[in-house]
Amino acid sequence: MLLLAFLLAAPVPQDDPEKLYGDWVVACDNLHRCEMTSLFPNDDTAPADDSAYEATMSLSREAGPAGALTVEVWPSGALKGKASIRIDDAVVATGTISDESLTFRGADASRIAAAMPNGKVLALVDGTGKPVARISLAGSSASLRHIDANQGRAGTVTALVARGARSASAVPAARPPEQIVGLRPSGKAATVSRAMRAGMEKQSECDGLDGGVGSVPEVDTYALGGGKTLALLPCGSGAYNFSSVAFIVAGGKAVRADLDGSDGVLVNASFDNGMLSTHNKGRGVGDCGSSETYVWDGRRFRLTEARVMSECRGSTNWLATYRARAVFR
Repeated sequence: MLLLAFLLAAPVPQDDPEKLYGDWVVACDNLHRCEMTSLFPNDDTAPADDSAYEATMSLSREAGPAGALTVEVWPSGALKGKASIRIDDAVVATGTISDESLTFRGADASRIAAAMPNGKVLALVDGTGKPVARISLAGSSASLRHIDANQGRAGTVTALVARGARSASAVPAARPPEQIVGLRPSGKAATVSRAMRAGMEKQSECDGLDGGVGSVPEVDTYALGGGKTLALLPCGSGAYNFSSVAFIVAGGKAVRADLDGSDGVLVNASFDNGMLSTHNKGRGVGDCGSSETYVWDGRRFRLTEARVMSECRGSTNWLATYRARAVFR
């Protein structure tokens, strides 16, 4: 029955999909693709030389029996050339820095994953053999076990931690993402008059937020097609976040936009190539927050991706919790 429920579960956003284990955060999306990412040790557990923790790392695994693994490491410094992952006293994988990160797949990624659960110290080592950064392994075993459970691998030969004798065929197959049919933007964006803006501000309770000091930001407008316009009404700002409320303008009237799982109040919103994106930073360095991407289907904005990172502890790799595929017509 549990396996049947796993296979029939609808691909919808999950409640509380992100979990913290020690110095790692793990999340699995609606299609059971999972990723875990390392954090800097917190104030209670960080050693005196915590400055050595100057790299972050992620391990992701695709759903399904094959379940491809990928490991990526981001050094904070300007490291170039060859580098290796060393767990305790053994080098488990060697690669070359590309685009400021070190990526391992296939057998290399599998060796790293296999060595993590019982490892004590993971070090990033440069081409001369000198350790240049450390990554805490506290909580990595529990995160790997979380992935095994979410993907239905526990008790099978494909599990990373909870291995058993059952064959890979016992692992539920990967599901394709839901397809969202979006409208390709066309036409010319409508103009928001002063009177229309006043009505929008009244609807959204955003009037007077600038306090009459300095210039008032303009309403950003974008043609959606079919005679409709997306209007982003400024609704307050802080040091690194700018809020707006989404409206749909058509026939000389503006109504609050309908968005999957949102009340229409967006943070750092942008619209490009038919996609509406948000990016809500928890703090200025961007190591925590949430983001969403939507596509317009002619009636509402449909969610196509959601990412989150609740822990403000050094990782700018926000984890995907929902995915769908946008198909434009």
